[in-house]
Amino acid sequence: MLKRLESIVVLLFLLSFPAYASMVSFLVVETGLNENIPNNQIGTLWGGGLMAAFFDAGYIVTDSPVARMEKKPSKDLSGPVEDNFNEAASVGSEYFILGFLEYQVTGGRAVPVSIAVKLYETSSKKLIYEQTFPAGAGKSLAEEHQLAQNAGRIIISHIKDR
Repeated sequence: MLKRLESIVVLLFLLSFPAYASMVSFLVVETGLNENIPNNQIGTLWGGGLMAAFFDAGYIVTDSPVARMEKKPSKDLSGPVEDNFNEAASVGSEYFILGFLEYQVTGGRAVPVSIAVKLYETSSKKLIYEQTFPAGAGKSLAEEHQLAQNAGRIIISHIKDR
């Protein structure tokens, strides 16, 4: 009897989840920095915060290591960014989230200014949504992570509206 009850509980638990979850891939690109400026972890924090919001909402998430470019490319999906996009599409991601984290170097110190987040549909390479959020506005790393999660929730609402 107990074994049957356990089986029913496990079955109900499994049925409470959707049979299919969308996969979302993330890439944060730090711009305005050269390789000599040390990493201050804001890019990793934003990537993690965005991913956490999607994971909490039931999405399957993947990411690439934070990339760095001295300046933002004229075409978003070009060079190494396009390579990441194509890899995400090839492994089954339905959406690709690209964040350009802009820094300003003042007195040899890198200060995050903003992050332009773009949501692409991988099957069509169509830009679905974009918004710029302030970066570096959190009073602590935990608060900055929370700002990134809040941004992720905003982006999720634009997927659910489709």
